[in-house]
Amino acid sequence: MGGGMGSCLETNTKKLRNSKASASEEDYRVWIRSELPVHAAAGYKGYVDNSAWMANLWIWRTLDFFVELFAGLVESTSEIKVCANDAYKKTLCNHHNFFQRAAFTAAMKILPDRKTFFVKFQGDGTRDDIHRNIITFVSLGRPLVNYLGEVNSEVATLMQSEKKAKGK
Repeated sequence: MGGGMGSCLETNTKKLRNSKASASEEDYRVWIRSELPVHAAAGYKGYVDNSAWMANLWIWRTLDFFVELFAGLVESTSEIKVCANDAYKKTLCNHHNFFQRAAFTAAMKILPDRKTFFVKFQGDGTRDDIHRNIITFVSLGRPLVNYLGEVNSEVATLMQSEKKAKGK
């Protein structure tokens, strides 16, 4: 489940680990803001691809998709393809280009039916176990998605303020 989404998360966690942000900062918000000079060097034209800011942005968007997907699965009886499509439209669709949207749509067409998905996903657990785990994931994921979104807004505002101050 997730196809290339796993490699997207892996790539972005590597960007976080390799960030030029201050290693002495323990607070995530403060730490990520400390990466501002990386974006200054690029003229504040946007997030530098190999940066914690870009990683935060895509981890936020990807996690948002999965939270919405799993919320749809436990809050409805819809097939996984319907839940995935609904989650995609709410989250990633507006941030993907034509080719990414086409690839995502193609991947959604090969998702298993709801029953098969839950059987594969539950492993040795029970149906109740998987239901509880998904509810826990959604309840923990939503505040994290909100937090990452707030951090993204803060660094975007910081970058625009610096760009304006520097007259770029």
